[in-house]
Amino acid sequence: ILASVWTDQYYYVFAFLLLVFGILIITCAEITVLFNYFQLTGENYHWWWRSFTTAGSTGIYVFLYSFVYFKQLEANAFATYVLYFGYMGLASLGLFLMTGCVGVMSCLLFNKTIFGSIKID
Repeated sequence: ILASVWTDQYYYVFAFLLLVFGILIITCAEITVLFNYFQLTGENYHWWWRSFTTAGSTGIYVFLYSFVYFKQLEANAFATYVLYFGYMGLASLGLFLMTGCVGVMSCLLFNKTIFGSIKID
């Protein structure tokens, strides 16, 4: 995908990209709910920001991988560095916010489900 964005190659496999995106969303939700459960069993009820950053760490990984990918490109001007890391930073921030929102929403649904089943007499 990065090659199609940065080296003027065409990307044709959009159905596979949609499938991988669905797997990413499901995986982020499952891992965040699992970490949330471990946190709640340890009697730590401050789960909001941790669930956001747990799922959002995917965006941090993509930004760090962009440094590895940048070594393959032939950059010779300062503007190339600014544009590449600027756009990758914005794309990674968008991915961080999107997956973080998925993590918070899945943990909120999970917490409402488990605490809604508690009977107080």
